[in-house]
Amino acid sequence: MKTILLPSDFSMESIQVAETVVRESSEDLRLVFTHLFHVADDIQDLLFSSYREKEYELVPEEFYHECRILKDLYSKKLLSIKVAFYYGNKLASFKNFLDYHQADCIAYSESYGIPKLKKSSIEALPVLKKCGLPLLNTDLIADSALFTAGGISGSK
Repeated sequence: MKTILLPSDFSMESIQVAETVVRESSEDLRLVFTHLFHVADDIQDLLFSSYREKEYELVPEEFYHECRILKDLYSKKLLSIKVAFYYGNKLASFKNFLDYHQADCIAYSESYGIPKLKKSSIEALPVLKKCGLPLLNTDLIADSALFTAGGISGSK
């Protein structure tokens, strides 16, 4: 069983990335959709803010609905889907976040990128490239699947 971390803006594109990973996997999977946020530097923001609860409001109900559909479609190999937010400014704490979720790999779409949700969102891709986990660009999976199925002729 593998745990795949999916940096997400909780859009349909994020669901497509997840669906590509699950469809192509021969192993049982757990998915963790996440978004990365800076931690506030101001002590008053830290003391009086309920930012950790407000971020869940950024996840639309349609996203949860699509996750349920994905889980139903791949019920035999998709064991769980989770939404978790990372709050921090240091690579070491992000690695702890990955360890806590037992992440084996990070999947993303290079063509779509990882859009920010708010001003406090972190530019995720540079952090992901430094974290030490394998990165899986689902654009390459989709391209190779078309190529091997004969959907694309000639060189890529």
